[in-house]
Amino acid sequence: MAPPALEELVYSAAQRALDQQSTALSDLRTRTSTLVAAATLSASFLGAAAIGHSAPAWAVVLAMAAFLLTGTFAGWVLWPARVSFAVDIDRMYDELAPSRGDPAVYLIEAARGLRNVYLRNETTIERREIVFRLALVALVALGAETLLWTLALALT
Repeated sequence: MAPPALEELVYSAAQRALDQQSTALSDLRTRTSTLVAAATLSASFLGAAAIGHSAPAWAVVLAMAAFLLTGTFAGWVLWPARVSFAVDIDRMYDELAPSRGDPAVYLIEAARGLRNVYLRNETTIERREIVFRLALVALVALGAETLLWTLALALT
């Protein structure tokens, strides 16, 4: 069995990169959803109890600010992004049809097309990853939120 041609390797690598990018965005959204769930649970259980027991206003305000900060960053990450993990088949066919007789040429051109889709997505995904990191910083705020709710309950 002959080893794959260089062009086949390049095309395969371009496909895998796009698949990995799709998985990375999906994982990012999953982690962000978990963060939102944790913040919401903390606010709903501890917040309701603290407010119901006439907790000090400063503790309630700080805890709510931490919750809103977490939610704002998480919401930005979860907002639908303009990304694509597929190519326009009709356009691809039109561009590659002239090279039909030379598989090496059309494989490289197809790989370039996949790379271009990857590059268009990259900026959007990188920005979301940065905002997720900010949401992780807000996770510290979430910890503070939980402590503040607990403190507010203890002070009542």
